[in-house]
Amino acid sequence: MTGPTRRRLLRTAPGVVLAPALAGTRRGDGSGSGGSVGTGEWGGRRRPQPQPQPRAREQAQAQTQDELRVSITETNAPLPAGEYLRVTTALENTGTDAIRTEASLLVGDDETRVSRRRLTIEAGRTRTIRQGFYTHPVPRNDEFTIRVAAGGQSSDRRVGVAAASSVPAARPTGELAVQPGAAVLFEAEAIDPNASQRTVWWVDGELIGGGVGGPWASTYYAERGAHYRWHEFESSGTHDVTAAVLPGTAPIAEPSRETYAARWRVDVTDGGAAPPTVEGVRPREQVVPISPATSTEFELLATDPDGSLDSVVWWLTQSDVILDVTELEGTRDTATISLSSGCHTCTVLPWVICTDGTVTALESRWELDARSGGDDGADGSGADGIAVSIQETNSPVDAGEFLAVTATARNGGSETRTTIVELVVGHDPTVVERRSVTLAGGERRELHLGYETYPTARNEQFPVRVVSDADAAETTVRVLA
Repeated sequence: MTGPTRRRLLRTAPGVVLAPALAGTRRGDGSGSGGSVGTGEWGGRRRPQPQPQPRAREQAQAQTQDELRVSITETNAPLPAGEYLRVTTALENTGTDAIRTEASLLVGDDETRVSRRRLTIEAGRTRTIRQGFYTHPVPRNDEFTIRVAAGGQSSDRRVGVAAASSVPAARPTGELAVQPGAAVLFEAEAIDPNASQRTVWWVDGELIGGGVGGPWASTYYAERGAHYRWHEFESSGTHDVTAAVLPGTAPIAEPSRETYAARWRVDVTDGGAAPPTVEGVRPREQVVPISPATSTEFELLATDPDGSLDSVVWWLTQSDVILDVTELEGTRDTATISLSSGCHTCTVLPWVICTDGTVTALESRWELDARSGGDDGADGSGADGIAVSIQETNSPVDAGEFLAVTATARNGGSETRTTIVELVVGHDPTVVERRSVTLAGGERRELHLGYETYPTARNEQFPVRVVSDADAAETTVRVLA
């Protein structure tokens, strides 16, 4: 579980000017509130009237406007629509005092804020900042204005994007109509099966997943040749879903020469398709012993009233492994898988998918008991492996700051053991720290792990996991733009 959020204290050093925030700041008019100043006599004389005094905030604003220079120095535009637009800005403090300010990146005629950075600029110095955002994968060439504003000063520039081509293949196909509350699995297939790609997802014009999005994305891509987005539609009406497919690996790399987009329009109505249902689950127990001596069979019966059953994807959680994919068809069909090994406490999680995109995950997951079944575990670590747990994190953190994770490693056996402990982050799991840990029998040790987060244009929420040779622990953290 994520630990308690640590309260951030704002300390202003001598000589630091606090520049007003661009948005969300209410500016006073100096009139005060509650009552008025009388004009009656005071001791036989007129009561002296208070003299207006300059407000410290207004002084700071005037000083900041006079001493701060803002200039966009570089962008990577023009670029293909859907790609990550990078903006480099120089902020120069020409004064004699340090300036603390907030730089906001604004986009379009309505000046939507897509990024902000809080920073201090020392007297006589220039700070260079880099901001950016994923552009929308528009189907035609477009041009718009970007502006960086800080401390009452700003700099703007016109940038252009080239139209995104259509993705060669995407699922589901055709018009979509689903019932409220139904989940749909959208898939954007690989442009080049032998190359990597990023997929950025949008719903009703709002960015909902940068990079790839969703758990186990790289595993799914390797197995199914597509990036996916699982989305549940709660409200009735018409919704637009867009996937921008970007050949390449990361937004800090050079933009792709060409981008692609898949577009869906989804009508959410009571007369739409219902998601598939699952019954006939075997074994009925939620904790299932497994042993290499005998195979254990897992079975479910899937039903779809529209007769569009397609497949079952069998996940092994914690290990982030697809055990198998079972093809289905028709209105009712049975899917079966046999296991004789697996990681202890991992769960078998089936996804039942229909050709119309509706999808259901089996709510009653099977948890594997590799110890009672006599299994040494998939990695051979055995029941006496080193267990791990997450004690706390410093989430939420500002983008670009260090995300700290406090974990505990414990050797529950009687012999000294050594394991590699990894910190794995993101929906597309990435190892950001790895260390060797040796513990005597019964020994417990606190581990301090972490990494410097990437400056992001939007608030992000994603899982972090601490993994040993025999165990894994997971929690969710937030990074604030």
